Amino acid sequence: MQRLFAILFSAALTLGGYAARAAGDTKAAELLAQARAALGGDSRLSKVQGLSCAGTVQRAIGERQVTGDVTIDLQLPDKFLRSDSISPMGDAALVVTELGVSGEVLIRRSKTLNTPPGAIIRMPPAPAHGSDAEAQALRNSRADLARLTLALLAAAPPSMALDFKYAGEAESPDGKADVLDVTGPGSFAAKLFLDKASHRPLMLAYRGVAPRVVVQSVRGDAPPAAAANAGGPAAPDAVDISMFLDDYKTIDGVLLPHHITRTVDGKPSEELTFKTIKVNPAFKPDTFSPR
Repeated sequence: MQRLFAILFSAALTLGGYAARAAGDTKAAELLAQARAALGGDSRLSKVQGLSCAGTVQRAIGERQVTGDVTIDLQLPDKFLRSDSISPMGDAALVVTELGVSGEVLIRRSKTLNTPPGAIIRMPPAPAHGSDAEAQALRNSRADLARLTLALLAAAPPSMALDFKYAGEAESPDGKADVLDVTGPGSFAAKLFLDKASHRPLMLAYRGVAPRVVVQSVRGDAPPAAAANAGGPAAPDAVDISMFLDDYKTIDGVLLPHHITRTVDGKPSEELTFKTIKVNPAFKPDTFSPR
């Protein structure tokens, strides 16, 4: 993750170092208009109804770094799916997870392939239908959709009304950024950092559930108690997450970041490098099916 460390030290902005200025929503609207103009303009961005981003992921799992493939599909107004394929045990097994939301329906799918003899990989089960855990997971996935739309298109998804307020400036040795406070339903809250020179989205900071894969393995004949306890940990708490955006490239007239890095509580968490991004792709009918 050398590239991630370079971004953190050379481009990250001090969250606590900006001075709030009472400028009202007019300033926020002006900054959002500048950001959308920098990304291609309202006429082009308004035609973006879907994105499909495919590439690689490098993620920290404990003290180890694992790599794999990732695809993020977004279909406005209310569909989002992230698919990861990683090998947490070296080349011994492949874990495929699909997390997202389709309207009012939560998407949670997982499977393991090529599990070595004598090894058991247990993934946390999907929350029970109608449970509080399912309702929270649904809110989390909707928030993920909103954050992704905000970061990529500098706009709220049509399915979620967001409020923007100017919060002041952030400054680092490499430059300055305008900061917007973003709030919405379900206690949604984030800070959007817009590069003061280019007006592009530079960083999104928020509290949320860290993207992760929890894998437990049991070799041989595990005692019944051990097997019963291998079903997965309790639901994780919210943490401070920062998402950095760079390596912008123009696709069909729209400027989109091809490199996204995240930190969790100030520590490197994952790095996404997109090899391809398709604008308004033809999704398969079952892409966002909960199946």
